[in-house]
Amino acid sequence: MEHSSETAAQALAFIEQSRVRLAAASETPPLRHAAFAMLMGLLVASPAVPFPFRIAVLVGIVAAIAWIIRWDRRRMGMFINGYRAGKTRRVTAVLLIAILPLHLASIWLTVDHAIWWAPLPLGVAASVLAWGCSIWWCRVFRHEMLGRLA
Repeated sequence: MEHSSETAAQALAFIEQSRVRLAAASETPPLRHAAFAMLMGLLVASPAVPFPFRIAVLVGIVAAIAWIIRWDRRRMGMFINGYRAGKTRRVTAVLLIAILPLHLASIWLTVDHAIWWAPLPLGVAASVLAWGCSIWWCRVFRHEMLGRLA
Protein backbone atom coordinates (compact mmCIF):
# COMPACT_ATOMS: atom_id res chain seq x y z
CA MET A 1 0.00 0.00 0.00
CA GLU A 2 1.45 3.32 -1.06
CA HIS A 3 1.18 6.29 1.29
CA SER A 4 1.69 9.80 0.08
CA SER A 5 0.89 13.25 1.33
CA GLU A 6 -1.28 13.78 -1.74
CA THR A 7 -3.41 10.71 -0.95
CA ALA A 8 -3.69 11.78 2.68
CA ALA A 9 -4.70 15.30 1.64
CA GLN A 10 -7.36 13.89 -0.70
CA ALA A 11 -8.72 11.68 2.07
CA LEU A 12 -8.90 14.62 4.49
CA ALA A 13 -10.59 16.77 1.86
CA PHE A 14 -13.16 14.01 1.28
CA ILE A 15 -13.85 13.81 5.03
CA GLU A 16 -14.34 17.59 5.22
CA GLN A 17 -16.69 17.52 2.23
CA SER A 18 -18.67 14.71 3.85
CA ARG A 19 -19.00 16.65 7.09
CA VAL A 20 -20.20 19.74 5.21
CA ARG A 21 -22.77 17.65 3.30
CA LEU A 22 -23.93 16.02 6.55
CA ALA A 23 -24.30 19.41 8.24
CA ALA A 24 -26.28 20.72 5.26
CA ALA A 25 -28.47 17.58 5.15
CA SER A 26 -29.29 17.98 8.83
CA GLU A 27 -31.17 21.25 8.27
CA THR A 28 -34.37 20.45 10.10
CA PRO A 29 -37.72 21.85 9.01
CA PRO A 30 -39.93 23.44 11.70
CA LEU A 31 -42.46 20.62 11.33
CA ARG A 32 -39.81 18.11 12.47
CA HIS A 33 -39.07 20.18 15.59
CA ALA A 34 -42.82 20.42 16.21
CA ALA A 35 -43.29 16.65 15.88
CA PHE A 36 -40.58 16.00 18.46
CA ALA A 37 -41.98 18.68 20.78
CA MET A 38 -45.48 17.22 20.48
CA LEU A 39 -44.23 13.77 21.45
CA MET A 40 -42.45 15.07 24.53
CA GLY A 41 -45.53 17.06 25.51
CA LEU A 42 -47.78 14.03 25.04
CA LEU A 43 -45.47 11.92 27.18
CA VAL A 44 -45.61 14.42 30.04
CA ALA A 45 -49.37 14.99 29.63
CA SER A 46 -50.23 11.28 29.32
CA PRO A 47 -51.13 10.82 33.02
CA ALA A 48 -54.14 13.10 32.39
CA VAL A 49 -55.95 10.24 30.66
CA PRO A 50 -57.20 7.09 32.41
CA PHE A 51 -54.69 4.26 32.61
CA PRO A 52 -55.95 2.04 29.75
CA PHE A 53 -55.96 5.02 27.39
CA ARG A 54 -52.54 6.07 28.68
CA ILE A 55 -51.15 2.79 27.35
CA ALA A 56 -52.64 3.64 23.95
CA VAL A 57 -51.04 7.10 24.10
CA LEU A 58 -47.65 5.56 24.90
CA VAL A 59 -48.00 3.03 22.07
CA GLY A 60 -48.89 5.94 19.77
CA ILE A 61 -45.78 7.81 20.89
CA VAL A 62 -43.59 4.80 20.09
CA ALA A 63 -45.25 4.46 16.68
CA ALA A 64 -44.71 8.17 16.03
CA ILE A 65 -41.02 7.81 16.90
CA ALA A 66 -40.75 5.04 14.30
CA TRP A 67 -42.51 7.31 11.79
CA ILE A 68 -40.10 10.18 12.55
CA ILE A 69 -37.10 7.88 12.05
CA ARG A 70 -38.54 6.81 8.70
CA TRP A 71 -39.26 10.45 7.77
CA ASP A 72 -35.68 11.46 8.57
CA ARG A 73 -34.29 8.57 6.53
CA ARG A 74 -36.38 9.60 3.53
CA ARG A 75 -35.57 13.29 3.88
CA MET A 76 -31.85 13.04 4.66
CA GLY A 77 -31.00 9.46 3.76
CA MET A 78 -30.21 8.75 7.42
CA PHE A 79 -31.42 9.08 10.99
CA ILE A 80 -29.10 10.83 13.44
CA ASN A 81 -29.62 9.43 16.92
CA GLY A 82 -30.02 12.07 19.63
CA TYR A 83 -27.83 10.03 21.97
CA ARG A 84 -24.86 10.03 19.61
CA ALA A 85 -21.43 10.73 21.03
CA GLY A 86 -20.26 14.31 20.94
CA LYS A 87 -21.40 17.69 22.14
CA THR A 88 -25.00 16.96 21.18
CA ARG A 89 -25.18 14.39 23.97
CA ARG A 90 -24.97 17.25 26.47
CA VAL A 91 -28.00 18.90 24.89
CA THR A 92 -29.87 15.60 25.12
CA ALA A 93 -28.88 15.28 28.78
CA VAL A 94 -30.15 18.79 29.53
CA LEU A 95 -33.45 17.96 27.85
CA LEU A 96 -33.86 14.73 29.78
CA ILE A 97 -32.90 16.35 33.08
CA ALA A 98 -35.56 19.01 32.45
CA ILE A 99 -38.32 16.71 31.11
CA LEU A 100 -38.03 14.00 33.77
CA PRO A 101 -39.15 16.22 36.70
CA LEU A 102 -42.06 17.50 34.60
CA HIS A 103 -43.14 13.93 33.90
CA LEU A 104 -42.72 12.86 37.53
CA ALA A 105 -44.68 15.91 38.70
CA SER A 106 -47.38 15.05 36.19
CA ILE A 107 -47.68 11.53 37.60
CA TRP A 108 -47.49 12.70 41.21
CA LEU A 109 -50.18 15.36 40.81
CA THR A 110 -52.50 12.96 38.99
CA VAL A 111 -52.02 9.82 41.08
CA ASP A 112 -51.37 11.20 44.57
CA HIS A 113 -53.46 14.37 44.44
CA ALA A 114 -56.14 13.46 41.87
CA ILE A 115 -55.58 16.67 39.92
CA TRP A 116 -56.36 15.13 36.54
CA TRP A 117 -55.78 18.34 34.57
CA ALA A 118 -52.32 19.13 36.07
CA PRO A 119 -50.41 17.14 33.40
CA LEU A 120 -51.85 19.34 30.63
CA PRO A 121 -49.94 22.58 31.41
CA LEU A 122 -46.89 20.50 32.28
CA GLY A 123 -47.18 18.87 28.85
CA VAL A 124 -47.33 22.30 27.20
CA ALA A 125 -44.21 23.34 29.13
CA ALA A 126 -42.47 20.12 28.05
CA SER A 127 -43.39 20.81 24.42
CA VAL A 128 -41.94 24.32 24.54
CA LEU A 129 -38.81 23.01 26.21
CA ALA A 130 -38.46 20.17 23.69
CA TRP A 131 -38.94 22.57 20.75
CA GLY A 132 -36.13 24.79 22.01
CA CYS A 133 -33.83 21.88 22.77
CA SER A 134 -34.48 20.36 19.34
CA ILE A 135 -33.40 23.59 17.66
CA TRP A 136 -30.40 23.87 20.00
CA TRP A 137 -29.42 20.23 19.33
CA CYS A 138 -29.45 20.81 15.56
CA ARG A 139 -27.30 23.93 15.89
CA VAL A 140 -24.77 22.11 18.06
CA PHE A 141 -24.72 19.21 15.58
CA ARG A 142 -24.11 21.48 12.58
CA HIS A 143 -21.39 23.35 14.46
CA GLU A 144 -19.76 20.06 15.41
CA MET A 145 -19.88 18.78 11.83
CA LEU A 146 -18.49 21.99 10.40
CA GLY A 147 -15.79 22.18 13.06
CA ARG A 148 -13.19 24.70 12.04
CA LEU A 149 -15.22 25.60 8.94
CA ALA A 150 -17.94 27.25 11.05
